[in-house]
Amino acid sequence: METQYLRTLVMAAQEGSFSKAAIKLNVTQSAVSQRTKSLESCCGVKLLDRSGAIIQPTVAGRVAIDCAQRILKLEEQMLRELRSLTDKQHLYICCTPAFGVAHLPQIVRSFTQENSSIDELMFLFDAPLQALDGLRAGEFDVAIIEHLPNIDFGGIRHLDLPDDEMVFVSAPSLEIPAGEVALSQLQQHSFIIRRAGCSCRDLLSLNLEAAGSDIDLFRKVMVLDDFNLISDEVLAGSGVTFISRSVVAKYLAAGTLREHRVAGFEHYRQRSIVSLACESPTSLKRMFMETVMRYFNIEMLA
Repeated sequence: METQYLRTLVMAAQEGSFSKAAIKLNVTQSAVSQRTKSLESCCGVKLLDRSGAIIQPTVAGRVAIDCAQRILKLEEQMLRELRSLTDKQHLYICCTPAFGVAHLPQIVRSFTQENSSIDELMFLFDAPLQALDGLRAGEFDVAIIEHLPNIDFGGIRHLDLPDDEMVFVSAPSLEIPAGEVALSQLQQHSFIIRRAGCSCRDLLSLNLEAAGSDIDLFRKVMVLDDFNLISDEVLAGSGVTFISRSVVAKYLAAGTLREHRVAGFEHYRQRSIVSLACESPTSLKRMFMETVMRYFNIEMLA
């Protein structure tokens, strides 16, 4: 029995919905359903009651979820203890894609120059909630995420970094004036957006809802999950997007993209660096966090 199946069961019960659990786990709704069915087949009992609007654990499901949570905690402990036995200098980092594209290369260059003896350095990109889940599970040592103010850190230590500025951008060929524009001007064009679960899409949704609008009111919506593809499509004049300004700064400086703002929209999201525990001053995790803070000209407190 794979622990990811147990994690899926716990998440489905917590969220009360396969679709919401799928977003949190960064998998398809079908995968959540199939994993749950496989668990139920293995256990020989029904674990979730799907008859209502909200999924509820059965009596057997509550027993399974309680045991699953203990197993997942043991798995986290095992990973931490196994990693502590090796003499290798390793650091596992997860960050949201915008930060990875715009800032990570310079930070890594500085960090590796100061820590040339490191044996293993691993970076993964993921959405904010998945990054936090991976941190809790012991998959990462540090996470750097852009997020909305209402994110639940669940007691995990986090330090504030400068906010990330979000802007609408378009190619000059679309003839949208630079600067402040009406939302209706943007909605005359196709909109290119990342998948559900990323904070840029969540911030856009909140802005549109506050304006009494919806993403479906754009001429067409194209979902892409790679910043390079999004940039290429926008540069080609295929539509507009709402993106971290730091990701497209070089195109804005060169004049190959135009920047737009909508009055009343929130154009900033928060950014944090997150870790499970405060390490000694000589630990790789601590030194990497200090490198990130220095990059933003922030003093790392004890």
